[in-house]
Amino acid sequence: MKNDRWEMGSSFHEISTELTSNISSVFWSDCELYLSGRYAILDLVLYKKIHENLTEIYLPSYYCHDVTRLIESQIKVKLYECSPISIVDLSLFPRDATVIIVEYMGNKVRTIGGNSLKVIIDKTHNPLSNFSYSFIPEFQFGSLRKIFPIGEGGFLFPKLYFSQKKSSSINEDSLKSLKTAMHLKKEYLHGRDVDKKDFLKEFNAFEELLNNTTDIYNISEDTLALLSILDVDTLHDHKKKNLNFLYSHYKNSKFIKCFKNNSFFSFFILLEKYAHVRSKLIDNNVYPIVLWPNYEGDIHLINGCVLVSLHADFRYNLHDLKKLTNILDVIFCEL
Repeated sequence: MKNDRWEMGSSFHEISTELTSNISSVFWSDCELYLSGRYAILDLVLYKKIHENLTEIYLPSYYCHDVTRLIESQIKVKLYECSPISIVDLSLFPRDATVIIVEYMGNKVRTIGGNSLKVIIDKTHNPLSNFSYSFIPEFQFGSLRKIFPIGEGGFLFPKLYFSQKKSSSINEDSLKSLKTAMHLKKEYLHGRDVDKKDFLKEFNAFEELLNNTTDIYNISEDTLALLSILDVDTLHDHKKKNLNFLYSHYKNSKFIKCFKNNSFFSFFILLEKYAHVRSKLIDNNVYPIVLWPNYEGDIHLINGCVLVSLHADFRYNLHDLKKLTNILDVIFCEL
């Protein structure tokens, strides 16, 4: 990043035209598009409830439980034990059960066994993945705003015959605040006279709106237009190059136990050391992600450790990555 304020992580800012082309390499017309991924799965659940008499669905324990609670407002949810390191035994589910499995951090789900399940794949961390499985997914869905710099967006494939979503997008004032937040963040990163609290407040307000409605909204026309010209290949290749650099750098590290994946730079840390590491990262303007709290709201542990992830997408160049490795080396050598 060539600007007066350096940081890594957090929400996307408004992008420049260099990340667009005449036409995107991805055709979204085959997908149902929504304001967010949570509305995509809610629409599908309502569809199956109305047209297939669906009464229950299986969700992984390691998941965004804001989505879980949204779904369980409509049908019964059963949680099954699962995390990014799990092998999912498909034979353990009842015959013909509807099951959501997650391509955590864009990785292929490891499965064993077989069953006549109705599998729905959550592809939020890498919507463009194309893994081959021993089963044929009934549906695939995910968020677009978590990967692409668009602020909103979710998808469902294939399309539904009878969607419950509203033909109009969410009220323009809400979308205007989101666009304002992304613009202000760009200005902030370029050293303009912008108070960070101003755009954080707008981002948080949009998240609260998503958490507090069961109305199903379309993606906005402006975002749909941006998706049609977004240079997805460049975004993907840049992230892949950045992740390869970071994982190669720490391949033989004695200090960091990495969890290699296709979306973030991720590593495990003991729970008792997490607060210290998080504090040190934030002191250096690196904002870590921990996906996700468990259903009770506590940190979800994997073999007694916290899985910490850092953004390494198109926003960062080699200079940024080297700065990050210097920060991480200091932090972990102090532990």
